[in-house]
Amino acid sequence: MKTTSVALVILLLSSIVLAGCVAAPAGQSTLVIAVKDAPKTTSIGTISYIGLNISEVSVHRASQGESVNSSAGEMAATASNETDTAGWTVVVDQTETVDLIRLVNVSQVLGQKTMDPGTYTQIRLKIDSGTITVDNTSYPLDVPSGTLRLNRGFVLEANQTLKLTLDFNVEKSVVKTGNDQYKLQPVIAVISE
Repeated sequence: MKTTSVALVILLLSSIVLAGCVAAPAGQSTLVIAVKDAPKTTSIGTISYIGLNISEVSVHRASQGESVNSSAGEMAATASNETDTAGWTVVVDQTETVDLIRLVNVSQVLGQKTMDPGTYTQIRLKIDSGTITVDNTSYPLDVPSGTLRLNRGFVLEANQTLKLTLDFNVEKSVVKTGNDQYKLQPVIAVISE
């Protein structure tokens, strides 16, 4: 069975959980963003590299009474040209190239942020560009709009830890659109632990 996953691990950590992390003020938590994955063999060939230049990761705080989609099932991330910043908290704001395939059973931290407890409804990823290596040949990976939005919420409790794993299904997320042309159309399951 060809199982594929690219995981962005989002950890919401209280100050007592991770040694070495900057202590958050009482009543606050720390949001840590990380990624991990393994090599994939798909219908388009053997993928040995998926490099994404991620420049920003943000989360959106819910409005009063707004409901939250907390499904753990797979869902398509949607392209977004939105530039509105109201309600959004930037967690990662420095561009970092992530080779998702090299991160086998380990995670790479992209950034962390002290967060207010509460309900959050969405996660937004800004991906400037991407590269994919299929059968030992590298190609540009088209990322439509450069900004992807995942309509999946979570509740951050004061002084508690919540781990969310964004599990990309590579077989469904990478599409070959023509001769030597590849497109990222993420299909993601969100798993709460």
